[in-house]
Amino acid sequence: MTFDASLMSISTLSELLHEGQSAFLCYDLGRRVQPISTNVFQAVEQQRTPYPYPVQGHACFALVFWPQLATSEQDPYLWFLKFPLDERGLLEASHVQQFITSVITLLGQQVTHALTPEQEQQIQQSPYLFTPIEAKRAALHAQLAQVWQRPASVHYELALTALQQPEHWQQVGVQGLHDVAARLAEQTQVCDAIATQFLTYPQPLRQALAAALEHQQLPPGLAQSLGRQLQQCDADAARVDLLRSVAGGIDNAEVVAGIQHILQQPSQDEVIVCTARLWDAFDPVRQHAVPLQQLLDAMAQLPADYFAGLLSDLLRLPMLRPHLLSTLQRDDLPQQIKAAWQHFTGVATHAQ
Repeated sequence: MTFDASLMSISTLSELLHEGQSAFLCYDLGRRVQPISTNVFQAVEQQRTPYPYPVQGHACFALVFWPQLATSEQDPYLWFLKFPLDERGLLEASHVQQFITSVITLLGQQVTHALTPEQEQQIQQSPYLFTPIEAKRAALHAQLAQVWQRPASVHYELALTALQQPEHWQQVGVQGLHDVAARLAEQTQVCDAIATQFLTYPQPLRQALAAALEHQQLPPGLAQSLGRQLQQCDADAARVDLLRSVAGGIDNAEVVAGIQHILQQPSQDEVIVCTARLWDAFDPVRQHAVPLQQLLDAMAQLPADYFAGLLSDLLRLPMLRPHLLSTLQRDDLPQQIKAAWQHFTGVATHAQ
């Protein structure tokens, strides 16, 4: 293949897709499946701002792109990408450049052309491509179908029925549940069914539904109901599922009260869910927010390596980092949090 040598000056994925005459959307896949605006993504690429939703020191996202002149029926192309971040939370530009160079070498400007089997095999060997879990792929497809006003999958109707009549749950497909979760705003009866039956659903159905709900914005009424159930539920497994389910409803005061209730005596899994899926519930600028100190107190009850891992991850979140550091440096910090923080900083200093 031949290509214009000037393409080798491209330094961002946005530039690469622009040169390929492609439009694109970006979605985070690391924590919750959610869109990242083009302006924010380009600022991230240019290292003008940290990646907004890092997880374990990486940016994990989907680039969804298509030829600018494509018809509405044409399926888009997908790259699931994972790049390391530096200590400031910025994309490691050298790794992005390696991926761009490999794509240009392989495809030139034809990034939106159909790949040959050989090209497909070669590009899939990139260390920067990864395969998200099935639930995240299903959440992305459900959200894209909504954005482009496309029909739900063939699994949608069965999922609707099963959530209202759970005796049919064994045949429900994962994609169907995600399609329902993405369309809850137009499905009042299903919202009512979930609100009244969530805790009595068979465990496999409840867990799969929780994995679908956590990536969507919850209608206020459903969020309120699930938040109240959080305040009353005593079964550990069901509490984890409830926590995941309300990740898209943290603007609701009942949800915030439910998270606070859980954190009074949380299990290890519940603390992990709070940091991985509900991190923005602890942002002090919110009208309804869970105090950061309550989360830190719950984390400090865990073994030191868990505290260190969770705190390292939270400190990379741009929205939480300054508030976390401010809280951790308070003179009146409870002794157990202070000890865990001192151990963390001592280990970090020794590692340097």
